[in-house]
Amino acid sequence: MDTESRSEDRFEWIAGHSRIVIGLAILITAILAVPFLTMEPETTASQEPSGPVFDARDSVEDRFVSSVFDIPVIVEARNGNVLTRDVLLELRDNAAALRSDPDLGPTILSYYDPTTQSDVVGVFTIADLVDSLLPAGLEGASDAELVGTLNTIIDQVGADELGLSVQTRFDDAAQRWIAPALVTQILVDNETLGFKVVGVTLGSDTDIEEYSRDVVSLLAGDEETIEAWGVAIDVNLTSQEQGEEAGPFIGFTIVAVLTIIGIVFRSYWVLAVTGASLGALIVWLFGISNLIGLEDDLILSLIVPISMISFGVDFAFHSLGRYQEARRAGHMPRRAFSVGMAAVIGALVLALASDTAAFLSNTSSGIESIVQFGIATSIALVAAFLLLGIVTPLAIAMIDERIGTPPPSRAHTFKLLASQTGAGVAAMTMVLLLVFLSPAGGVIALGLYLVFALILPVALAKKHPSDSPIGAEDVGSVAKALGKVTAWVAARRIVVLPIAGVLTIGAAFLAVQVPTEFDVEDFFAADTDFVVGLDRVEQHLGERGGEPATIYIEADVADPVVVGRLSEFRSDLEGLETSSLARDADGVTQVDGSVLEIIEDSWASPLTIAAVVEATGVVLTDTDADGIPDDRDQLAALYAFTRQAGIAADGTRFIQTPDDVNQNLWLSADGSDAATTFTIQLVDTRRQESVVEARDALSLPVEELRADLRGLDANAVVEVTGGPIVRQESLEAVSRALQISLPIAVLLCFLVAATFMRSFRFGAISVVPIFMTVILLYAFMYIADFSINLVTATIGAISIGIGIDFAIHLAMRYREELARHGDRLTAVSKAGEGTGVALLASAVSSAVGFIILAFAPMPMFASFGLLTAVMISLAAMATLLVLPSLLVLVTSDGQGVVVASSPGGGES
Repeated sequence: MDTESRSEDRFEWIAGHSRIVIGLAILITAILAVPFLTMEPETTASQEPSGPVFDARDSVEDRFVSSVFDIPVIVEARNGNVLTRDVLLELRDNAAALRSDPDLGPTILSYYDPTTQSDVVGVFTIADLVDSLLPAGLEGASDAELVGTLNTIIDQVGADELGLSVQTRFDDAAQRWIAPALVTQILVDNETLGFKVVGVTLGSDTDIEEYSRDVVSLLAGDEETIEAWGVAIDVNLTSQEQGEEAGPFIGFTIVAVLTIIGIVFRSYWVLAVTGASLGALIVWLFGISNLIGLEDDLILSLIVPISMISFGVDFAFHSLGRYQEARRAGHMPRRAFSVGMAAVIGALVLALASDTAAFLSNTSSGIESIVQFGIATSIALVAAFLLLGIVTPLAIAMIDERIGTPPPSRAHTFKLLASQTGAGVAAMTMVLLLVFLSPAGGVIALGLYLVFALILPVALAKKHPSDSPIGAEDVGSVAKALGKVTAWVAARRIVVLPIAGVLTIGAAFLAVQVPTEFDVEDFFAADTDFVVGLDRVEQHLGERGGEPATIYIEADVADPVVVGRLSEFRSDLEGLETSSLARDADGVTQVDGSVLEIIEDSWASPLTIAAVVEATGVVLTDTDADGIPDDRDQLAALYAFTRQAGIAADGTRFIQTPDDVNQNLWLSADGSDAATTFTIQLVDTRRQESVVEARDALSLPVEELRADLRGLDANAVVEVTGGPIVRQESLEAVSRALQISLPIAVLLCFLVAATFMRSFRFGAISVVPIFMTVILLYAFMYIADFSINLVTATIGAISIGIGIDFAIHLAMRYREELARHGDRLTAVSKAGEGTGVALLASAVSSAVGFIILAFAPMPMFASFGLLTAVMISLAAMATLLVLPSLLVLVTSDGQGVVVASSPGGGES
């Protein structure tokens, strides 16, 4: 008995036990629904690699936890000037409302502001200062008194120190200052709230973000005269809200894909069964992911299930296409299933193996999120192969055998469209519930869908003869046209292949220029408060402010030699001339913090010395009798004081508060290890070029300090870290991971295809569409001004899976037809008519669905939808227009190709 006969027998057995097989699939889905619903991951997968930048960041977060949590706010005047009476009154009153709020008021912090020499409760702006200096307050002062007081304050203190916009100017005609906005900070008690310092990263707790929004909302008031934006305070809430807005577009994507499936196969049952299989696929994906301990992650939660729509539909199109071919050949449903599946199973298994190998190559990245992407997509591929590739055509065969095929008629067509629309919307609702809204509701919806969209309709459906023709041997006009096109391009391979080669080489020059960068507008819409707040920072702070980065230093910071070297280092930083670092009004780079501030400032006040000695009982040594304790005793005493007294009432008068000490100095329990930090501000961190420029400027002084400190202590650490540095390092890691994983994926696809088909020639030409798809995709990204980030990077991996998937199906079908007919052009034409039309239908349905997603308001989903649609189209074109020429090129007429047997059967 030959391989295909054995394969037919196996599928004949499956067809004969269809109820058991389908029941088993439903049972597995029900079992996996338990971990899907009850084992939801509690931790988030890291989107970062390992390395010194990340180690330093972790040390800073662990060792320098502030007892103060600050909420930066941009306040902008609607009339263009915050220094007018109405604006100042609203700002003062809103700040007072915040302080007196019964819920938020007790959480804000009291402190002493040395700049204005005044006590502050939570928030202090120029409105409070002016109000306190005017004898009659803001309400009772005359215009001249108000303007005069404002002018005096700004002249004495400075616009920068008061947090006024860099666009602040003095109007000579009106003899007054004009400032369109101001920047302030709301300080809250971190010890009371239990918050920790967090960066602009996805996946952290949203409690702190909701709290920050409430605080900013109170400061903004009813926004009659002012508008207020928190700066980078709500990245996760914004992500959730944008995702919810994108939900309907994802739903429309699912409806479009299923509708095209129903139209192509002219069957409500195909649409309904495919919809149920997609729902079960999601349950299998998340159920197994939870069982094996995969962590929560944006890519796993959203990108993987959405991308698997394309792969699942592809399995369904090819298996159902072969089933219908067998039906047109006159076979009854059960026999058609076994014949069709025996013919296509080899290509399905090979596509599964190559796709899985391609996605598992991502595990080489070293980035947990991308590693999980490789594992999760492999799980989903296996589930799609079983559910969409085998169970779906089996269910259709069982339904056809039970109720037959209705004769074509206009009334039937209208009824078909109506029923397909209803089932499509129901499937959309089910998938949205499973992925986005309510997993439990989605599982219930899946159960209801099975009952009301499949079981009851099958039981109540009018029965027709099961041997009714569905088109006889007529393959359809589209299939015939596609067969002619593939034969036509193959016959002109001498022209087609050089053109394809030149186009690919030209595109490669563009593809390698796609930048790797992070911009929040790649993820969130430009009109979200998160993005608007960052825009206002650039507009009103300019080079004066930006996003903080940290220089972390582990060394003996009480050693006079180290202290002296740190002082030199600070001077080196202040002298850097680069627009990527924030500078003060005198053009000096802003450098804050470090143990130097403690040594230089803390003992200037006798109150400090008395309070520390009284609280700690530490005996202070003054070796040189200059009235200032030795550095080592000084630091140990201050550090001990902060641990005993926290933020003491009298400590608010210190030049260096206890919290300042905690932020600038860390000592181990036995005092043997110490660390300190410098803080600098990076400007325009939305552009990676600016971050790279800043790192380049910092590299020389940092390297010199590292070398000098390691000359004193081999274990000394000097590292630049912080939000913008971490993001840039992560993006570079993603780029490096792509450079490693993509070649590995292509190599694995080649080895799998060559081994499976027992032909290096066919293995080699099967990966050509991959090269073309990836190169043309990245060339399109360059032309369309896309960049590589964590989301768009996944599309490169998906393109390899789609490319090899399409190529394998056409190559396997060509080998089958060449063995049958012996003529290359006939074989490529037949392959185009059969597998080619299923491939085209799969590509069109997926591309149309993802094009709809491209209109989603969230740029992350929109770019993913557009690039995926482009990628699928490119993969289809490369397979249908270039691969036929390669297939004809490496074979000859009359060549009785013997196709390798495959697991479970195959093409011969």
